[in-house]
Amino acid sequence: MKDFFSVKEVAKLLDMSQSGVLYHIKNGSLKASQVGKVYIIKKEDFADYLKEKKKKKKSKEKPEEPLLF
Repeated sequence: MKDFFSVKEVAKLLDMSQSGVLYHIKNGSLKASQVGKVYIIKKEDFADYLKEKKKKKKSKEKPEEPLLF
């Protein structure tokens, strides 16, 4: 398995535009290293991003209503 992904590969895996991936890199939610004009994403950093995304999605779910009676 690969150790690094390109912005294009991550965009395809997430079904997102390349500019969307760059947005997440620039705001710090997806760690990446810049090599010249190209960004590379370590597979560990990509896995961390997916875990955070899943965690945020769970926290957005509607909490249970408290029982009044």
